[in-house]
Formats: sequence, structure tokens, C-alpha cells
Amino acid sequence: MLGMDAYGIGGVFFGWGVAVAVFSVFVAPVLQTRFGAVKVLTGTLFVLMLDLAGLGLAAGHSVPAVVVLVIVAGALLGINNTIYTELAMGVSDSPRPVASSGYNFVRWMGGALAPFAAAQLGEHFGPQVPFFAGAVAMVIAILVAFVGRAYLSSHEPHVV
Repeated sequence: MLGMDAYGIGGVFFGWGVAVAVFSVFVAPVLQTRFGAVKVLTGTLFVLMLDLAGLGLAAGHSVPAVVVLVIVAGALLGINNTIYTELAMGVSDSPRPVASSGYNFVRWMGGALAPFAAAQLGEHFGPQVPFFAGAVAMVIAILVAFVGRAYLSSHEPHVV
């Protein structure tokens, strides 16, 4: 879809990875302190939904837009990674190592299945479909977070 060689694609995902790291370590804690984990989670899920819809619209049409939106997705995923981890530790009654293990199992299982599912959707229905499917998943995630916001807020970590 990008029409790039290995170095070009590597550069895009290097940018994505740097965005994940920087936003996870430096931006997420500031946002969490200022707005609270649940509001940040819901807000970043909404912006990620817009990002994925934009990727769906740009896929196959605009390589520069896809590159920028992939890197933006990295920033949003970095924020969400930190927030999800904090919330997972707070909502579980299990010891931290057990809660962390369970959370990481679910996260990495999704990380293992998503590329396969995206490739199948893209091959059978077009390159835009995996991004639109991701946007729909974000709508579902926003609804889950919204419905459970009282519970999540009551277990939200208190950052000083």
C-alpha cells in the first residue's frame, strides 16, 4: 500500500515506535494528572477512532497521509498503553503481578491476532476495510469505557 522499500517502511514504523515511547512516558502521565485516566482514555479512543477512519479514507490514495496518520496512531497508542496499564492495576483485586500478567496476555493476544485479521480483511475486501474495522472497534471501546466510567473512575489511580 505504501509503495516503499524496506527502509521506507522501517522509517515509518520507527517514527511510530518513537511516538509510542515518547507519548507513553512523557505525555500520558501529564494528561492523566490533569484530566484523570478515564477521561484521557475515552478522549484518546475517540481521536484514535478518527485516526483509523482517516487511514481508511487515505489507504490506497495518499501515501503521505497514511504515513502521518500511522505516526499519530503511535502517539495515541502510547498514551493508551500507559492509561490501560494504570487502570488494569487499579481495577483488579489480584496482586499486581497477576493483574499485570492477565492484562498483558489479553494485550499480546490481540497483538498476535490483529495482523492476521487485518491482512485477511484487506485481501478480501480492500485495503481500507481493516482501518474501518479498527474504527468500529474504537466505537465499541468508547461505549464500554463510557458505560463503565463510574467503576473505572472509582478505581482510578491517584497520581500526585
